[in-house]
Amino acid sequence: MALSDNLLSSASPRAARSIQRILDAARRLFGREGYQGASMTEVARAAGVSKGLLHYHFRSKEHLLIEAQRATFRQIHRRFEERFQKGDLGMETALEALDAMWEALFDMRKWAPFMVETLSLSAHPGPVRQHLDEFYAESNAFLERGIHQVFASDIDTLSIPPDRLARVVRTALHGLVVEMAHARSEADMESIEETYRDLRDLFSEVALATPGSEPAA
Repeated sequence: MALSDNLLSSASPRAARSIQRILDAARRLFGREGYQGASMTEVARAAGVSKGLLHYHFRSKEHLLIEAQRATFRQIHRRFEERFQKGDLGMETALEALDAMWEALFDMRKWAPFMVETLSLSAHPGPVRQHLDEFYAESNAFLERGIHQVFASDIDTLSIPPDRLARVVRTALHGLVVEMAHARSEADMESIEETYRDLRDLFSEVALATPGSEPAA
């Protein structure tokens, strides 16, 4: 994995701090200026590192975009891991986690056209495809682990198995990113937010099998 928790933990404290500063700066600048508006030079300057060091850790802007998204979802996961350890389980916590993921994506809405552009590159062999494959694998694992944790006492009553439910959630959220990429007005964005609320309502209604029904195999 190009930038994994293992790499961060094995890096020297100074290198790990530099990597974290770069990711934080990228999220701020991409969120404020958009992916195209924020240059790698500006990211390096905001992070307080040289452009050479930035490219040492992140070989391309697409790579940095994917890793910034990955870091955001890791932060969400760590936050909810703490809640799971305290015993905060059930549908309410699951919906809060879903809201947190949606809010993170919505905050990145200026990135949306370039997320979609980056996704299109995954059809061709190369580094971007490798980074995306890793991101998808980690996203699915993150979602599946969260489903196992939050529904620990109800796992046998899920309407579909955790791995499939994780894929449904990830696919739905990515679909909303595509919608954001094509949004041209505030009305478009309001419609997308409404779609998320509909998705949230459907999740709360169908994630667990109704009494008397058989969960899907």
